[in-house]
Amino acid sequence: MDTLKRGKKRVAFILPDMPEHLRDLDSGWLDYLRALGRQDFLQHCLDWAKALVPLDSLAAGPYRELFRLRQALRAEDVELYCEFSSIDDAAFLPPHSDASDKILSFVHYFAQADWDQAWGGGTEIYRPRRVEQGRNFSNFFLSRDEVDLAASCAFIPNRLFFFAKTDRSWHGVSPLAAETRLPRRSFNFSLRIRPDADIDPAFATIAAQIQADERGAFTA
Repeated sequence: MDTLKRGKKRVAFILPDMPEHLRDLDSGWLDYLRALGRQDFLQHCLDWAKALVPLDSLAAGPYRELFRLRQALRAEDVELYCEFSSIDDAAFLPPHSDASDKILSFVHYFAQADWDQAWGGGTEIYRPRRVEQGRNFSNFFLSRDEVDLAASCAFIPNRLFFFAKTDRSWHGVSPLAAETRLPRRSFNFSLRIRPDADIDPAFATIAAQIQADERGAFTA
């Protein structure tokens, strides 16, 4: 169990390797996890990411080149980072855009049947109020009073919410109301680049330059 700041608790693991401590799960869960770890599913995820962020939708420059290199990845170059997540009352996840090694993120809601929507807990999509903070591939954080709500996805049972990691994938979890009586539970899994991936070294160079360029908007 890993307890993070802001009240989030998680049990994390990486697929396709099945962790020993999860082998006692019921057969339905084991089948689900094995399916997620299959090479064909990882390839489907890469294909979805390409469809969600087509290169011809991006202006020429470092971001387009970064995504071009990312689209060259193969199924053996990626893995699924998974976590069983629990967020308690009055906790929240502030606006951020996810780590730069992520490609696609999924959130499978485990809302109990008696979850009250007035408690909050939905996934929110944001638009920074300062134009220069709109691009954030490097995953700088903002406070909620520095962004506007662009869209939201209610926390309801068995809903799957997913999105592609981009330079504008601002999101977070709405604060849970103080009167919340149940934890906000979900199963989150993200397609990310393996540390040993066969990726062009230019990817890290461009990502570092982008981070240096973006930092000024968040440290001024």
